[in-house]
Amino acid sequence: MEENNNKISYHNISIGENEKITKELLANGANYVRLEIHSLNQTGRDVLEKEQFIMVDRTIKAQIALSSLVGLESLVRMDVRELKDITDEVYEVAKKAFTRDRRFFLSLNCEEKVGFAILEDYITQFKGKEKIIFGCFYKEKLIGVLIAVQIGGDEYETVLGAVLPEWQSKGAGVSLYASELYQMKKRGIKTLFSRISTDNVASVNLHIMLSQGKIKFIQPLDIYIKK
Repeated sequence: MEENNNKISYHNISIGENEKITKELLANGANYVRLEIHSLNQTGRDVLEKEQFIMVDRTIKAQIALSSLVGLESLVRMDVRELKDITDEVYEVAKKAFTRDRRFFLSLNCEEKVGFAILEDYITQFKGKEKIIFGCFYKEKLIGVLIAVQIGGDEYETVLGAVLPEWQSKGAGVSLYASELYQMKKRGIKTLFSRISTDNVASVNLHIMLSQGKIKFIQPLDIYIKK
């Protein structure tokens, strides 16, 4: 898919486990290139190196079974509310939270104009889908958000989780995710997925803690950008 925001063009490529990586596949006329490749794919790694692609992140998908989780409501110690839509405030929280997150950047030095372009495109794709949005507030100020999108009848996926830097490690993230899991279970949702950067150890540990052992890690993906 090729996008263009504020004269910034980028090309996003997804390559499966058995798909061969070729120079022709990577060719495009965009300013920036982002590549997601199944971590088990071993074909064409030399092509990536010759074409000056560099790996910037590895993500894994968490799969949480919700039906047997207990005591989640007791972990919600901040003001978490359900939001009606993806507002400008939601965008602002995400922008401030992801200033160095390579999942949303297309340059090694994390240029904001490029990062904001891909982040906005990423969030925009979920606007027309069935979703549940949670916001964490402090004195009416939005300090954290979660967006979960329906991917099946009783399955949702958390596609965005962001907390303002000054509120990280202060209970906002725990309250948001615990509230999400609790509310999802109450609504009869069986499984919740979430893709996590392996660089974000705090998020990985939070998912393990809140899932109470009912978690699987699947589908590792490597993210490359062109130098």
